[in-house]
Amino acid sequence: MDCSKLAEDGTPELGMEFNSEEDAYKFYNKYAFKMGFSVRKDYLNKDKDGVTTSRRYSCCKEGVKRKYEGDVMPKRTRAPTKTGCGAKMVIVLFRGTMKYRVHDLVLEHNHELHITQCAHMMPSQRKVSEAQGFQAEISEDAGLSLKQSHELMGKEAGGMGNVGYTREDLKRYLRTRRERSLKYGEAGSMLNYFQEQTLENPSFFHAVQLDCEEQITNIFWADAGMLIDYKFFGDVVTFDTTYKTNKEYRPLGVFVGFNQHRQIVIFGAALMYDETIDSFI
Repeated sequence: MDCSKLAEDGTPELGMEFNSEEDAYKFYNKYAFKMGFSVRKDYLNKDKDGVTTSRRYSCCKEGVKRKYEGDVMPKRTRAPTKTGCGAKMVIVLFRGTMKYRVHDLVLEHNHELHITQCAHMMPSQRKVSEAQGFQAEISEDAGLSLKQSHELMGKEAGGMGNVGYTREDLKRYLRTRRERSLKYGEAGSMLNYFQEQTLENPSFFHAVQLDCEEQITNIFWADAGMLIDYKFFGDVVTFDTTYKTNKEYRPLGVFVGFNQHRQIVIFGAALMYDETIDSFI
């Protein structure tokens, strides 16, 4: 079935086919927006090559909240976050066409659905756009707090309800931006290198600075040779951050001096997240 025709009907049916797992999710999430419920990506199965063979998309109210012994009665009663709702759409990969087909489908919900005016604030519909994200980054660089940045966007949109995301969504976006700036693979490789150097020579020193969200910001290291040079020639030390040749354009701070032959020697180095006072300290 052609995916372009699916959008015209808008209601899932058994046997529908999608070119990719992401196409299936977008279609079901669009249907969920129209109906007034939020979608959760549930279990998936993959083959030995890492290709998804099946995936279930459920209503966010699927499941039942666990009760623990000794729970006290809450002061305020809230709407249940889980009601055991069985609404779902299960897709399965058919090898013959390499397309995902709707294999199991339940459209009925056991709870009230959201009204259209509030549907854009459901978890699966909330999203920080590229333009909003860019504005959030500028606000952060200008020194505005997360709360101030969010409130500013609310005023520009004519009310917080028109922004399309919550403060927590914005917080996650900015955290993701930082993770993009210093990817886990690169940071992980560097930490593995530090560990190997420490095992080879206990004199090797390194330190990693984390922010309040436990994300890596600044990294400092000095090997045995650097420490020896500092011991003999550390009377005068210069700290230089003009080196920004890495692809993230992050400052590489280098502690340098001169040896007895007036040659430049390095006493230590730091890969910095930014050039703020806190980072320098």
